[in-house]
Amino acid sequence: MLFPNRLSLFRFPLMLLLLLAPLMGWAQNRAEALLQFEGVQARYEASYAPGAVARGARELLEPDDQAIADKALKALDTAAGRAFNATASVAAIQQEVALAGNGGAAPSPQVLAAVAHLVKLRTDYAGMSEAGKVEFFSRERAKPADPARTELLERMAVAEVREIDFSSQLLMSAVVKQLARGNGGQLSSLPDRTLDMALDTLWSRGVTSTRPRNLMIVAREFEKQVTQALLAALPDADVAVLLAWRNDAQAAAEREALVGTYRAEVKGSGAVALRTLVRAWPRS
Repeated sequence: MLFPNRLSLFRFPLMLLLLLAPLMGWAQNRAEALLQFEGVQARYEASYAPGAVARGARELLEPDDQAIADKALKALDTAAGRAFNATASVAAIQQEVALAGNGGAAPSPQVLAAVAHLVKLRTDYAGMSEAGKVEFFSRERAKPADPARTELLERMAVAEVREIDFSSQLLMSAVVKQLARGNGGQLSSLPDRTLDMALDTLWSRGVTSTRPRNLMIVAREFEKQVTQALLAALPDADVAVLLAWRNDAQAAAEREALVGTYRAEVKGSGAVALRTLVRAWPRS
């Protein structure tokens, strides 16, 4: 009499898994579509792939510091190459977005087609010459403002993600500046816990100095304007289905998960890179 009951106990979790599997599959499809829509992988790789971190740090250095920062930038490049893993970070972001979107409907073929159109536009724009980009940007930005496209842009995370990238870039640049000026000993003498707390405080406080904050505002605004131009180039039907998709019940939670996990991945990998950089830097 016990055997059927035991068998039913085994069957229940199995049946539950079979029922949940399609739902998680839908959530993964939603997450993958959202990451493509937001351009997360291309964005992450552009900022954190090998060589990108050091290039970004150099961009924010003053000319006098650039002239003496080669050694520090090379050391940062090595440390960042070991700390940042685009594949792992993008996978982590997608997983959190999938959890947030679980229970939502799978993206329709129309949504997937519209996402693919936007991805192609973004890829084509990235491959243009500077003159081509200016021409495209000027043409599309000259079109009359469209409420649907404006609302769709507001539903996107491009500005927040750009701010995260800029904050990381600024922090890396500030550390490189101190190393290049011979102040590495002050950093390398800090215990790991103190160094980690200092980095955490900087992330929590955000960008407050006037010049960097102005640069960040410009970076955010430019990111929004480029995205607005890309959306202007999309057909009206694509914009309509994308807006409906980003206004469904799970969309806000998915967006929050994307931004939060992107920030956590950048912050965590950046802390490892800076700790590695500082610990390897000569104290004298």
